[in-house]
Amino acid sequence: MTGTWVKGWVGTTGVDSSMAHWKAQTLSGNRHFDAGEYARALDCYQQALWLARQQFADWHDADEAVAALVVAHHNLADLLVAMTLPDRAADLLCHIHDCLLATSQSPTSSAALREAAVRHARSTRTELLAFLGKHGHHDGIQHSLGQCLCQTGSAHQLH
Repeated sequence: MTGTWVKGWVGTTGVDSSMAHWKAQTLSGNRHFDAGEYARALDCYQQALWLARQQFADWHDADEAVAALVVAHHNLADLLVAMTLPDRAADLLCHIHDCLLATSQSPTSSAALREAAVRHARSTRTELLAFLGKHGHHDGIQHSLGQCLCQTGSAHQLH
């Protein structure tokens, strides 16, 4: 996993205070992570994840909402790996991937949110594959990767 793309995304501007607070927590977590202050980074990343979950379904920009949720999960997973907790990191990566797959199929989600979930599921799938390449077999990841939306009518081919 790599935090480079994560840090690049959070530099975009936003007008809403919730998203601004999410970005501030993410950037603060990144600074603490880079400084090796893992307990402080954990606090920031958990707060960012909570904020992203709160605004996920209702944010005015579906793509930004999905991206925030993915970034929050991936940041926390990177931290857990650094804290020598790879199984917990794998569980988080599986959770966000499975969440996006479910959202992409949910009739209660808006079309924009479903489409954004499909687009971002490509990156969560890539992260799962990268995790396997670096850390070896993980049953949860194998299960998550076994799910495929390419045969459904409303989803685009993911691979």
